[in-house]
Amino acid sequence: GHTQAKKERGGWLTAAIVYMVLHSLLVLGGIYGNNLFTGAALPPTWFILAVVGAAVADIVAAVALWRWKKWGLTLYLIATIVVIVLGILATGAAMMWSFSRLIPFVIVGYIVRSRWEYFE
Repeated sequence: GHTQAKKERGGWLTAAIVYMVLHSLLVLGGIYGNNLFTGAALPPTWFILAVVGAAVADIVAAVALWRWKKWGLTLYLIATIVVIVLGILATGAAMMWSFSRLIPFVIVGYIVRSRWEYFE
C-alpha cells in the first residue's frame, strides 16, 4: 500500500471537493432564495426534502473524498442522479438539466480516478 505521506490531493482534487461543497450550499440557499425573490410558491415538501437530501449527500460525499474514501464518489453519483431526476420532474428540460449536473460529476470523477490508488 501507499504511505499517508504520499497522498497528494493536489490543486485539482482540492478544487473539485471545494466545488462540491459550495455548489451544495448554493443549492440549499437557492431553494428558498429563488422563491423569496420571485414570490413563487414553494415546491412540494417532498421535493424540497429530496433536494436538501441530495445537497447534504453531496457535502457528505465531498468530506468522504477529502478523507480518501472511495464510497464518496458513489454517494456523489447517487446524489447527482437524484438531482437530475428532480430537475427533469420540475422543469421538463431533461437535456439541459442533465448536462449541467453530469458535467461536474464527470469532472470530479475524472480527477478522483486519477488519484484512485490512494483511496480506501
